[in-house]
Amino acid sequence: MTEKVQKVKPQEFVSEFEKLLLDDNTHNILVRGYFDNDKLLLVFACLYETTGFDDGTIVIGNTTVPHEREFLQRGIRESIPKLNLSDAFNINGLTVNFTQWKRNRDFQFGFDKDFVVFHPVQSALDDKDFPKFCSILNNSKAKMNILITTNDFSESPKKLYSFVDEILILDTTEVDDEHSEIYKVIQSNLEADHQSLPY
Repeated sequence: MTEKVQKVKPQEFVSEFEKLLLDDNTHNILVRGYFDNDKLLLVFACLYETTGFDDGTIVIGNTTVPHEREFLQRGIRESIPKLNLSDAFNINGLTVNFTQWKRNRDFQFGFDKDFVVFHPVQSALDDKDFPKFCSILNNSKAKMNILITTNDFSESPKKLYSFVDEILILDTTEVDDEHSEIYKVIQSNLEADHQSLPY
């Protein structure tokens, strides 16, 4: 078994994430990183490439289906039809549907799912919502639960570490000049607020 927290470049992320997907001892994976679109693109690409991961649910946080649809379209660079909350649709050859996390607080779900992606999880890290969110994570009985952060510029996702089996930090800060420049801006903005980078 690997260390619980790993900071990895994109190619390493692909191999480590696919290894975790196939590990019977891993049930909850947290994916962190500064670049939201990169995390979505690689997670869904890996799910598509891994045998046995075809059918899933995206558990959305305190947001709306249209907003999450736009978010996913930017991340996976693929058009998603306009749809309602429980409609099944296709992402990268995967069959998925949306559900809102607060709807699954009191009962188990996902028994027939290969994966459940919790995205975004940031809003659920607020103190008042966090215990409820942990209950919902526990209620997911999918083969694999994948939690993906957004706006991951603070220490708050560490609250999730004891509730997950593995943490992968996707480091795409040097994939091209644009990423490097954005990373510098993130760093200087945090420093201006007397904060440091979380990883």
